[in-house]
Amino acid sequence: MLETPAPPLAALPATAIEPAAAKYDRPRRDPRCNRIGNRAARRRRAQIDGLTSSPALDWVRRSLRFCDLLASVQSISPTGRVLVGFAIEWAPYGGADAEELFIKFGIARERFLHLLKATMPPRPSDLNRLRAMKATLCDDLLRAWQTTPTGSGK
Repeated sequence: MLETPAPPLAALPATAIEPAAAKYDRPRRDPRCNRIGNRAARRRRAQIDGLTSSPALDWVRRSLRFCDLLASVQSISPTGRVLVGFAIEWAPYGGADAEELFIKFGIARERFLHLLKATMPPRPSDLNRLRAMKATLCDDLLRAWQTTPTGSGK
């Protein structure tokens, strides 16, 4: 071997190990620097700025939260969660175009819509309120995806 092996830890001075360990022991400078720590304040600030007042954006956020709820109570599978999340994100634009669907899932638009319907049927274990919300979300998604996607020129 041409390289020399690293010296054993006992041979290194204590100061060579201290700075790396010390940086994890320090408290954060400012709790507001933590991205997650002050989420409510960021939301209020964004609402005041008017950046999040779009009805379409509010629907997307609400639908994604509901999709997470369905996944957490195992009303949809993890694979179904990916399909529904993708459909929600693209719904304001009339759905994704064929190229985007092929890149992400390797399927055509009609097959994607078929899989989306198959992911959202009511299950016997679903509560009545979850069934109603799931049916509403499925109807909204299918209605939004029935239009031609923006920019596809079909």
